[in-house]
Amino acid sequence: MTMWIPDLNAYSGPRHQALLMALQDAIQSGRLPAGARLPPQRRLAELLGLNLSTVTRAWREAADRRWIGGETGRGTYVLGPQLGIGLFVPQDADSVIDLTVNGPAYPNPDHDLNDSLHRLMQQDGLAACLRYPTALDWQRNQQALVRWLAWRGIEAEAQQVLLCGGAQHALAAALMRHSQRGDTVLVEALTYPGMMAIARQLGLHLHPLGMDRAGVRPDALEQALRQGIGHLAVLMPTLHNPTTLTMPLERRRALVDVLARYPAARVIEEDAYGHLLAEPPPALVSLRPQQVCHVGGLSKTIAPGLRLGYLLEPTLTEAELRDMFHHTSWQVTPLMARLACLWLEDGTAVRRLRWQQDELAQRRRLVQAIWGGAQGQQLWLPEGSPHGWLTLPLARDAEREASRLRQAGVALTAASAFAASRQLPVNGLRLCIGAPASRGLLQQALRIVRGALP
Repeated sequence: MTMWIPDLNAYSGPRHQALLMALQDAIQSGRLPAGARLPPQRRLAELLGLNLSTVTRAWREAADRRWIGGETGRGTYVLGPQLGIGLFVPQDADSVIDLTVNGPAYPNPDHDLNDSLHRLMQQDGLAACLRYPTALDWQRNQQALVRWLAWRGIEAEAQQVLLCGGAQHALAAALMRHSQRGDTVLVEALTYPGMMAIARQLGLHLHPLGMDRAGVRPDALEQALRQGIGHLAVLMPTLHNPTTLTMPLERRRALVDVLARYPAARVIEEDAYGHLLAEPPPALVSLRPQQVCHVGGLSKTIAPGLRLGYLLEPTLTEAELRDMFHHTSWQVTPLMARLACLWLEDGTAVRRLRWQQDELAQRRRLVQAIWGGAQGQQLWLPEGSPHGWLTLPLARDAEREASRLRQAGVALTAASAFAASRQLPVNGLRLCIGAPASRGLLQQALRIVRGALP
């Protein structure tokens, strides 16, 4: 058993919340590593001078967030930092303004779903969605996604496109095709948390690639390929999460030039946010289709609940398509696929995308008006980005600032959630401007953050 006795005087707010934040800090800092056994609740309550119910409440919330777990007869154990999972779970709106979930804003009112389901019912009923889709159904969905990719400037053939249950599913499918358990995958030094979760599940190791303000450095990629560290890279060149970086065309060309010198190398291009830019640079898959596959979806631009993603594999053979079909397209819910296809065909998807671009532009102006200049820190929020990246002075620890801001009523995500290596010296906070239900709520959150980080 680990004798962990936190100092709750360092935390304000209700005692159960202070204990919860102390537990989070201890886990994230490594003072409580995965597998550490925690003191019994009654004993901890006595040591801290708390009511047993206070400790029980904090432990229940920690268990709900998958920080700790218990087994009858064995006690309570730390499950380890799993920040990537928590990023997909909205926080309690009654106690905190959530800027952690990187999703789109929503029109209010939003009648598109009701109207579209009504149209589908009038056409031929929805009972067909309870049956297995036909080959014609799949072809129609693929053609719709080909047109959606064309909006992004990507030329594709229908047989190269696999439907998936969201971009996360598509990323997992691409990794399963191009890697094996135990492989090392090259990623940006700060990488998409979903990538970390998939890597753990598939038994993959991550190797961070050096970055600058144009994205991954070509020399870092070439060095890793030359040394044989890995043959597969997962990159997000457009509106990178969390840093907001978009690689300029010159950097993209330099990267594909590196790939050309290593024919066995492959890149999975994660493009969840590419459609949000009015004039995005060419996708990597367009520049080097023989070595790049492309992953995207509708969650960040149209609606997360559609759960429709896609995997564009330009080198896919007919036999490989049949093999992959059963763990990709076959897993997509027919009703959601049909609804997404309707929106892609009748212009609803484009209309919602344009609304999203306009709403993000207005929220961006709101951020700029409130934030202004700040000594020792910089807020990166380029046009089209649904998230901002706030760099902090090295003297101000991002995790502690995130804990302090949460107590003040705003939830943000610290850089440690994105670090591909624990040794990386990163110090920043990500804030998602599309997460609040209204601009007024975003404005309230920004004023709290701005006031707390002078």
